[in-house]
Formats: sequence, C-alpha cells, structure tokens
Amino acid sequence: MRLCFDATRFGCGLDGAVELAAERGLTAVEYSFQPFDVTQKAPSLDKTEKAYLAEVKKACRDTGVEISCLNLDYAVDPEDKKAVKKFLQMVAKLALVAEASGCHRISVSVNVGANGSWRESVAELLGEAQKIAAKKNLRLTLRLSTPQEFRGQSLKGWRAMEPQDWRDILSSCPDLSLSFSPADCVWLGIDYLKILSGLVSAIDHVEAHDIEINRTLLNDSGMYGPLWWRYRMPGKGQVDWSQLLELLKLYDFSGTVSIHLDDEFIGEEAEDLSDALTRSVKVLAPLVKD
Repeated sequence: MRLCFDATRFGCGLDGAVELAAERGLTAVEYSFQPFDVTQKAPSLDKTEKAYLAEVKKACRDTGVEISCLNLDYAVDPEDKKAVKKFLQMVAKLALVAEASGCHRISVSVNVGANGSWRESVAELLGEAQKIAAKKNLRLTLRLSTPQEFRGQSLKGWRAMEPQDWRDILSSCPDLSLSFSPADCVWLGIDYLKILSGLVSAIDHVEAHDIEINRTLLNDSGMYGPLWWRYRMPGKGQVDWSQLLELLKLYDFSGTVSIHLDDEFIGEEAEDLSDALTRSVKVLAPLVKD
C-alpha cells in the first residue's frame, strides 16, 4: 500500500506533479483531466506532446515517483451516442498520454440513468474503453466518487450508483478495477468497512476524501433536499481512516491511497494547498506504513 495524492488542484502539469510528490517524499501521484476536444478519429500525440511526456517519464524514473492514475473528469451518459463517441475518443487520447508518461492506469466516471437499461449500456461502454486501454497495456478503473459535475447538486438532479450496481458492472467487465471512495459510502449510508470484503479484490485505488454531513439540514429537508454533505480533507470528517487502512492491510491491499483536497475550506493559494497536503500526509502516512 502506498500513499498518493491528486495534484490537479495545484495547477501544475504532470511534470510539476511529479516534482511536488518527490519534494514531499511521496512515491505516487495522480492527475485529472477536464473534458477536451479530440479532432482526429484516431487520436495521436504530436512531437511537442511526445517530447514533454518523455521528460515526465524520465522524471518519474529519476525521482522514483509513479503516476498512479490519470483521471478523466467526464461522467459520460452511456445512452447518449454522441457523448459516448466523444468519451471513447478522449479515453483513446488519455491512453496515449498514460503510455508515454509511464502510467499504467486510467480512470473514468459514468452518469447512470433512472431506468434499468443503463446497466447494459454501461457494460458495453466500459467494455469498449477496456479494449482501448488494453491495447496500451493499461488498466481501466471506474471511479466510485461523486462525478465532478454533480458535486454541489442535490440528488434531485442525478442518481448515485449503489453497491449492487458496482457488482453488476464488475460481473459484466471482469477486468475492470475500482477507485473506492469511503467518503461517498458514508453519505450514501453504506458501511464502507463491512462492504470491503466483497469488493477489495477489484479495488486498486482508494480516494482519500473525507466527509462532513449536515444533520440539521438532512433531518429538515431529507436526502433529496438541498445538498447536505460536503467533502473535507482527511482527518476533518467522519471516515475512520485507522480502521479502514488496518482492514485494507488485513486484505493485503497493495494499491494506492490517494489524498484528495476537494475541501471548500482550503484556499486556492499555493501556500494553502501546500499546508493542507502537509496536514493530510501527517494524518495518513503513519496509518499507511506497515
């Protein structure tokens, strides 16, 4: 098990993310990409991109830092043909970036619908994405955290996946892995400790969000009322990191635990982000060590 962090909010590129991880003594880093346009039917890297990513890969070798995961922050609607086409093109481009930079995993999100047909559509979509990843010797990972575009929205506007949805998807896509979010389990009313035994073999990445629930707002308006939960930095919410990480050790989990700083109380200045990362590492690093 290794400690990691999502460097996206720091505003640096992949090279800066690797440098920042090395400065902090961390051996892994992840990075997220917003939706982007892909003009070619068969995406490719130009000379400038290839040269840049070669430098990133060399920096990884020199510093001993691995790019654990490249994320696509785009929750695709699997029943929207136009969106699916765009999504698969972005996955193909991201796969090229991952291969050139030495990363072995790309992660994606899906936007599920209210009717039952979405399961078949998701299985087909992820199957196609897996084929793209496999051609570059990459593993495809499904993110179980709340998609970026739905954070801050009431459940009136979107539907979260349930554990049986996760199981059904894994059954249809056996080589798929999961990016697990204990914080999202908390607000969904799922016991993240009890559920681990049936999922841990598929989990290779844990998103270290923490979670704060406004019980007053929840009790007054119900789960479909105004947003009553928010992400916090590790140690500032309700996730019991000590119990979770000890249980992962018992299951011989060998993946990454990645600090996410999606906390609205953290400022955007470099000093604020740096301080938040330092405090998060202080909370989790002793627990990750054997």
